[in-house]
Amino acid sequence: MNLAGIEHTALKRGMVLATPGKFRKTRRVDVRLELLASARKMKQGTRAHFHAGTAETIVEVFFHGQKELPPGGKAFANVKLQDELLVLPGDRFIVRQFSPVVTIGGGTILDPLARRPMLRDTGRIAYLETLERGNREEILAAMAERAILGLGHEEIIARTTWMDHEIRDAARKLSDAGRVKSVSTEPLVLVSETIFAEVRNKIQEKVEKFQKENPLLPGMLREDLRSSLGKRVRAETFRAALEDLTSQKKLDAAGELVKKAGSEITLQPEEARAKDAIEAAFASAGLQVPSVKEVLAKLAIEAKRAERLLQILLREKLLVRVSPELIFHRQTLAELKARLGGYKKSKGDRISVPAFKELTGITRKYAIPLLEYLDRERVTRRAGDDRVIL
Repeated sequence: MNLAGIEHTALKRGMVLATPGKFRKTRRVDVRLELLASARKMKQGTRAHFHAGTAETIVEVFFHGQKELPPGGKAFANVKLQDELLVLPGDRFIVRQFSPVVTIGGGTILDPLARRPMLRDTGRIAYLETLERGNREEILAAMAERAILGLGHEEIIARTTWMDHEIRDAARKLSDAGRVKSVSTEPLVLVSETIFAEVRNKIQEKVEKFQKENPLLPGMLREDLRSSLGKRVRAETFRAALEDLTSQKKLDAAGELVKKAGSEITLQPEEARAKDAIEAAFASAGLQVPSVKEVLAKLAIEAKRAERLLQILLREKLLVRVSPELIFHRQTLAELKARLGGYKKSKGDRISVPAFKELTGITRKYAIPLLEYLDRERVTRRAGDDRVIL
């Protein structure tokens, strides 16, 4: 093979030529290890020489489910490599005694990107048995069950070396059998049906709990719901689970809010009276509205509930927030627009700030925010110090 543009000094024994980004080097592998009958028994944590292809490194061997391996015995083991190597499932290797250096066994790579052994990982042996003897569907299903965050296309290739059509064929069969859920097709992302069902249940429970604790809010913000699930739920899984729940009419997810399907805000009698009082306060004030703090302070309910009632009126568009400090009743603003229309007919389409103050009978405190609001609503357009009534 001709490797143009590469100095021979850059090449080292054990290097592998592969498509960039397709496979990953590793420092841990899970293997099926077999000792020769002539070898001494191997204890947990034994150091040895490891040879795979032309690569060589020092390793430590940790057995799964047992503390030592007798001569002639076989076991699943996690091998910690001193140097990073590129090995793939099915690759053969040999193990030589640390000193003196004699061959004592060998085996097969099962998982080239293995995790560090943990006591709570009770399913590791069953998983390795599937990798060793299972067909593609069984292997892919087992991988998905262990991938809490979901299993991406690149991860599957790096762990299996399968071709794209082989991956998609196995994924389709598992999806048809209800064992995995494809939460994204391009790029492919698979989640086990068990994990997907857990995410769906958590979403539904969190929305129901939120609405129970916040009866005056129309629903839970989509992003808050997503964040509440933690970092172990990827965005694709969240979107797919939410779509699943909405298609089954269990949740409504219109815009940025998520709520129980068909749920509506139900006010207690004192809340209904307080809501009417808020609306009446702004309606009767005309264009010289009081501050929000003044209005809410006069209510017979606590401030938190009063603020939520105000938000309901704003969502219903009975009240309109013109600036961070000023809120007006919808009818008052409609009458103001009509008054400007009359001014345009009688005096022309230009109006100055003093003329606007005289027309409305308000001070600059209210006039400037109202004019800026009318500009945003395209009722007026600023032209120097004046406004043009559109």
